[in-house]
Formats: sequence, structure tokens, C-alpha cells
Amino acid sequence: MYFRFSDFYKRDTAFAFSEEKNQFDLYTLPPGLPLKVDKPIEFEVDKIDSYIESYDLLPTHDTPLVSARFKKLFEYLTNDLQFVNTVITDKKNNRNESFYYLNILNVLPLMDKNKSVFEIEIYGKTETMNIKKLYIIEESLKTHSIVRMEENDAYIIVTEEFKKRCEEAHLKGINFIEEGHSIYTDL
Repeated sequence: MYFRFSDFYKRDTAFAFSEEKNQFDLYTLPPGLPLKVDKPIEFEVDKIDSYIESYDLLPTHDTPLVSARFKKLFEYLTNDLQFVNTVITDKKNNRNESFYYLNILNVLPLMDKNKSVFEIEIYGKTETMNIKKLYIIEESLKTHSIVRMEENDAYIIVTEEFKKRCEEAHLKGINFIEEGHSIYTDL
């Protein structure tokens, strides 16, 4: 059994990669490559909440930010993950430097296209995949615990063992969506 790795947070917000403050554009880099940066990656948010330190995964746009607890639990996965220092700044210039950008180093073809329900949508010259119900090919993660899905690299897929370790450590802010789950009722 595989799971989609997702976040949840107490309020509706997103920690955004700062295009102005960083020396590169994270969204144009090919996924799965190690980052070579000489300073922390900068993220921005409307306000840094008093309860931020109680979370182990923060809501972002495809760029996971994880706590030191998460890092300590999974830093042995050197072939799967790279942890990069970050600075989070809010509109009042409050700062938090205790989270890490989670760079996932493997991108693999995982989707069982025969069982999954999806649509290809075209916006101008851009083709996107809208996945309504996802199934993963058996054994496609190989020896990896966490990977990005090649078919849609916004999807982060983890093993049952990875999920179990997160749950046993009581990590907060992490949601696991079981393969085959769908919010769509018209399938």
C-alpha cells in the first residue's frame, strides 16, 4: 500500500518560496536533483503563528517545509532526501529558521494508468494531468521510502513504513491519502 504525502495546518495559508530573495527559481529546477545553495532558502508567509513550532510539515506549493523532528527521524534516507536550511519571514519581518526545505531526490514513474482515473488538460501550450483517483504500480518505489511521481511531480508518494514512522513519532501537520481514495463522486 502506498500513500500520497500531504499537509494540513490550523489555518488556510501557504508558505511561499520567495522569488525576490533567493538566488534561483525553485520552480524551474528539474525535480529530483540535489540543490547546491550557499545560504538558506527564503520563504514568505503572511504571519508566523505562535503554534508554528508544533507542526512538522508546513503548507506550501509543492515545496515541503519540515521540522527538525522530521529531519532527525528521516535524515538516514540520504539517497531519498536532502534537507536544506530555510528562513521564513512574515509581513512584519518576524523570522523563523527552524524548518528545512525537503528536497526529494527521486522522481519515478509510478501511476498505474489502467486503474487510475485521470484527465489530460491543455492550457495554451501547457499540458497538465488532473488525477481523480490514483493507483500506484506495485513495487514501483523499488527501495525508496519517498519519491516524487514522474507523471505529476507535485505528487509525493510514500511507503506504508514511512507513514508508520511518522505516526509512531506523532508528527503533526502530515496527512496521508491512501491510493485509490477520491473526493470525486462522479467516477
